[in-house]
Amino acid sequence: MRQLPFRASSVSAIAMWHCRRLEHRTRLNTFTSIDSPLNSPDNISKKGNASKTSHRFWDTSGRCNLCWDDTIDEKDHGKIVSRILQQELEGGRMQQRQLGVLRADPSEDMRLLIDNYTVPALASALRDREDMLQLCAELVKEANWEAVKQILQPYQREWVLQRRNNQELDLRKGFHVGGLELLRKALMRMPRRVVQAHQKRAGVVLALCNVNEVPSILFELRSPHLRAHPDEVCLPGGMASEDSSIVATCLREMHEEIMGLPHPVSVLGVLRCNWGEVHHLVGVAVTPVVCFVGEVGSLQLVPNEDEVAKVFTIPLASFLKRDKWIHKEGFAPIFIGGPHVIWGLTGYIVERFVKDILARHTIRFS
Repeated sequence: MRQLPFRASSVSAIAMWHCRRLEHRTRLNTFTSIDSPLNSPDNISKKGNASKTSHRFWDTSGRCNLCWDDTIDEKDHGKIVSRILQQELEGGRMQQRQLGVLRADPSEDMRLLIDNYTVPALASALRDREDMLQLCAELVKEANWEAVKQILQPYQREWVLQRRNNQELDLRKGFHVGGLELLRKALMRMPRRVVQAHQKRAGVVLALCNVNEVPSILFELRSPHLRAHPDEVCLPGGMASEDSSIVATCLREMHEEIMGLPHPVSVLGVLRCNWGEVHHLVGVAVTPVVCFVGEVGSLQLVPNEDEVAKVFTIPLASFLKRDKWIHKEGFAPIFIGGPHVIWGLTGYIVERFVKDILARHTIRFS
């Protein structure tokens, strides 16, 4: 069809014709009609100057020019929302898709897939999934339902949940050899990152410990007279120097800052974070090293007053409570479940440990 040229005069004429028609229409029954003058107060929305003539609807009565007035938020919508929520809980489509590949939350699921698997691994998994779907399609075509059932059984909801909960981390009596080995394996399975050259490198220790058999994490409160970040919570550690490795730097700095810790400590591994995010937070390439320092409940720990004002512990269970975390887009997570606010790089590292390592297991604290 040939497109006709646009003419402003034609549009104006059409608009005038519609206005004349509007002026001659009458109101229908109790419904708001589009025949009210355009500048009538009854025809102005309570929430703005938009005309209600755009709020059209049609029903089975055959009547024309009907308009709706009230919006849902102007009515008692409590019952409506309750009904919707109940339908979702009873197994709506939204609930059925919540299992995901690794996590129920879609955004967290995507992040873990991207951060923890290489491109070849994801491509191989996609190819395997496609082969399985093609096989199922052929079996359906042949009406071989028993074979389809056997192939798809591992993807049923109860089987997926069973696979995800098969590793239990029993911490009822604190960290122990078996539990530490599970954490060590989880750290080893994290994806390796491409090493980049940085002028400034540092290391920090995520020090796991037991406090009277309660699994906890050890923190420092920086001295108030320090020039950088005074009175803020941090992890033990410091800038890399002439040590043989970044792990050696972390352990040396920790024992210099906190006197009275056991020697030696058990190094579980490196928490491989997104180095780009870490560098964005502090401008330094920081390597978090996860260690277990043992039972500290009966020890007399002495902070190095030149750098540390206080040493304190927070039970591990506190970090698993979602209401103790504050998240804001573009900022590091903030933890408010301890004696001091934990934020910045420290909050980022702790949350990564919780989501990437602890979330792999079903944890029992009591």
